[in-house]
Amino acid sequence: MSEDRFEDLTTGEKLAARDRTHPEPKGPPETPRPANKYAWAVGILALMGLGILLFAQTLPNAGEAVQGPNPGQRLPAFAAPAADGNVDGDANVCQKRPCPKGSGVNPACELESEEVVTVCPRRERPLVLTFVVTRGTDCEPQVDRVERVREQLPEVDFVTVVSGDSHEEAEGLARQRRWTQPVAVDEDGAVVNLYGIGICPVTVFSSGGVVRETKLGNLTEEQLRRRALRLAG
Repeated sequence: MSEDRFEDLTTGEKLAARDRTHPEPKGPPETPRPANKYAWAVGILALMGLGILLFAQTLPNAGEAVQGPNPGQRLPAFAAPAADGNVDGDANVCQKRPCPKGSGVNPACELESEEVVTVCPRRERPLVLTFVVTRGTDCEPQVDRVERVREQLPEVDFVTVVSGDSHEEAEGLARQRRWTQPVAVDEDGAVVNLYGIGICPVTVFSSGGVVRETKLGNLTEEQLRRRALRLAG
């Protein structure tokens, strides 16, 4: 048996000596907090939110909804290659001289050709303008509905803008789905940027060169017909 270091001391002295060699902790031991298994997710979401905020503040129209032109706004002019034509290249989005660099050589309203689709606010006829993006979306059925309504309303012009596809892809799409309305090819996204569009599909109703209504998302044939008739009336 090991020698007791405190055998020559009284009980009180032994306790005092033990207090000196083994002091009591000054407070209760701190209980470790369980790790929050969701803390990493909260941190990532916070960083994502900050990134989205910073990105939105760098947009040209920061603070404004990217939801198309507002009612009462003058219809932005553009001229883009027709899907069934032989002209390739970027759309012309110049509104007036002098044309900003990269927007076109001459104002879009001056371009008249069967090889391009030109939308100009100087035209008085009612217009239904449909914007679609085909990659990662399912917006083509909206244009199918527009096609069926178009046959019933010869007094209204209908134009579809296909953005992000090449000329060859847009041509094949229009042929496959039997679209007979003018289809404009917006390969570099200049037209959707001009119109401030960020979702698909978007339908713009105009008459007299002025935007009357902008609708986001899918519309039924009845909704399309009613709004188009309102333009013509």
